Amino acid sequence: MLTTAVDVDLTAIERNYRAFQEILTQPNRPTPGICAILKANAYGMGAVRVAKRLAILGVDLIAVNTPEQAREMVEAAVTTPVLLLMPVRRLARNDALYRAASRGRIHFSIHDLDNLHALIDIAQGLGISVPVHIEVDTGMSRGGTNPAQAEQIAIRVTEHNRLRLAGVYTHFASADCDDAMTMRQHEVFGAWLARMKPLMPADCLIHEANTPATLRHASLSRTMVRIGLGLYGYGPDEYADAAGFEFAAAAESLTPAVRVVSSIMQLKMIDEGATVGYGGIWKAPRPTRLALIPMGYSVGYPLALSDAGVAVGIELPEGGTGWAPVVGRVSMDQMTVDVTDLPRDAARVGSEVEIVGVDREAPNFLSTLARRAGTTTYEFMCGLNQRLTRRYIALEEARDSTDRTFALTTDGRGARGR
Repeated sequence: MLTTAVDVDLTAIERNYRAFQEILTQPNRPTPGICAILKANAYGMGAVRVAKRLAILGVDLIAVNTPEQAREMVEAAVTTPVLLLMPVRRLARNDALYRAASRGRIHFSIHDLDNLHALIDIAQGLGISVPVHIEVDTGMSRGGTNPAQAEQIAIRVTEHNRLRLAGVYTHFASADCDDAMTMRQHEVFGAWLARMKPLMPADCLIHEANTPATLRHASLSRTMVRIGLGLYGYGPDEYADAAGFEFAAAAESLTPAVRVVSSIMQLKMIDEGATVGYGGIWKAPRPTRLALIPMGYSVGYPLALSDAGVAVGIELPEGGTGWAPVVGRVSMDQMTVDVTDLPRDAARVGSEVEIVGVDREAPNFLSTLARRAGTTTYEFMCGLNQRLTRRYIALEEARDSTDRTFALTTDGRGARGR
């Protein structure tokens, strides 16, 4: 019997990657490259599996946040260069990142002058040339440094024979909801780039657009864009002003890639008036048939969805989906749903239950559940605990390219890369 698993559709991710390639291909301008954001274990979906799929497709760069995540890419023999976003201040010769850095496969970010000096020490001490990206803070007020100090850093980098200016970037604070703020940051970064142009190598990657910025304006896509949530088919569901996006129609065609499925582990009848779960917050309005499902807040189903008018899907014998409302308080490892209105041969012990689905119109769509829980799609995805098995769905090509079948593979190593 299936307990609970996260299905990650690699074919959908591939389709979304190609959709962004099409968006970026505009007449009379070079096509920007794509940097895939795979931080936080690819938003909890399994960075190595996603990275290897994207590498086959020719993704230009992969970005992760920590040295541990970068090492995972190196140890898994991911061939695409990796941008390490957080500042690195030490690197030992026996570190797995050393050899990768010496071959130009690891790019380091520079956030301030101290970080610059640390990378100079690393490069000189190890005798390697280090590709670096300078983060310019144009209004996010998080990582990076102000434009004036970034100018000093750029000068130092271009003067040093052990550092290679591989990229410069900024990060938009509100590209999903504030066009005016986004354009102000874009203009600040543009002015900085104009001043720095004489120093910048021809192959220097210039990137500022994330998923919402890429969908908002073609002008925000410089020589590279950084795509994270959009790879999984989400984005429009997060935007307050989706109508203001130049590529809104293309965004709506993205394919959601994440499902959470489980099975019924117990069924029981309760009397009218009986209360359900901790606190007794739900009272049965009639004799009620309840199903118990092994999914709770300890593995990512938010407590805030307790008795919140949401439902799970169960396949009906005649086809289609029946909806069973979540009732009572969500527990640590289990939840209760009301299956009274479903046929008994649909809701049986062992019946598969779709807790999170990919249909944007369904009540269990991931982004819809996130909104009902008062959170975001990002947090909901990252909150799906690594204890849950990740199952990877891939469209595999047989020797005859006209014969294609879906293959479901299970990765029992979900805890790697936390």
